Amino acid sequence: MKKVFRDTCILFALAVLSVFVISIVWVGVTDEIKLVLELFALSFIISVGNYFLDEYTSLPVIGSYAVKYIAATAAVMLFGFIAGWFYRSNFWMAFIYVGIVIVLAYFIDAFRTRRDIDFINTRIKNRKG
Repeated sequence: MKKVFRDTCILFALAVLSVFVISIVWVGVTDEIKLVLELFALSFIISVGNYFLDEYTSLPVIGSYAVKYIAATAAVMLFGFIAGWFYRSNFWMAFIYVGIVIVLAYFIDAFRTRRDIDFINTRIKNRKG
């Protein structure tokens, strides 16, 4: 199932990329395409930040997610103000958007970690038996 999900995500990304390239060539950069490209750039910035946080900090899981939440929210706010997504009156929305994504990422990470632990325990059990 993991391979099917991964392949679906890759196929989806290639389809979106193809549609965007054709649309950009044909029509130019529309507001919708610009938004998706901005979200991609923001996702890249946050992913790089998370990579460095994982590599250079050794916090417990909850502490790590708290620092990532603060860093991601700061990046979303800064990027959002630059891109014109937020105004001073509605900057608080960044906390909600990032919070929702962090909660989903936490559950996905917890599920993956639990599955990896079960796999390792099964391998150890099979070696002993």
